[in-house]
Amino acid sequence: MKMRAVLLIALLIGGTYAMLEAINDYNEKSFHELFESINTEFDSLTFNKPPMHGNPFETWVVDDQVKVDELLQFLQNYHVKKLKPEEINPDDDIDELSIVLRDAKENSITIIVAENLIIQNSLLYYEIVDGPLDVDWIVRFFVSNKS
Repeated sequence: MKMRAVLLIALLIGGTYAMLEAINDYNEKSFHELFESINTEFDSLTFNKPPMHGNPFETWVVDDQVKVDELLQFLQNYHVKKLKPEEINPDDDIDELSIVLRDAKENSITIIVAENLIIQNSLLYYEIVDGPLDVDWIVRFFVSNKS
């Protein structure tokens, strides 16, 4: 009987812990906390510029670690909140100005500038809660890195 009580208490504690972790998962967090949870070193940026005025879609890659660090430093000023599955539009065909951070293992973080949206590995969606992003800074960053 005592063993059942101990197992029941352990099950209740484990369930409570899991429930609190699930709730915390959707709380606001800084970009720094998001990057810590990914636990990776990004080493390249891919810039995507949508077609405008008849010009074709443009994509270019920058492998300069200084530029990657510059973008990461800029993002430290913002906080994100994970979106719940019902808040994500599965039919959303994103064809906008974006920056993709990648690491050597092909993990990625996609920043959709106009929508203040962050997508981790095409699975986890975050919104920037204290945005919008400083578009002037982003445009200058885009232009300075265009090859």
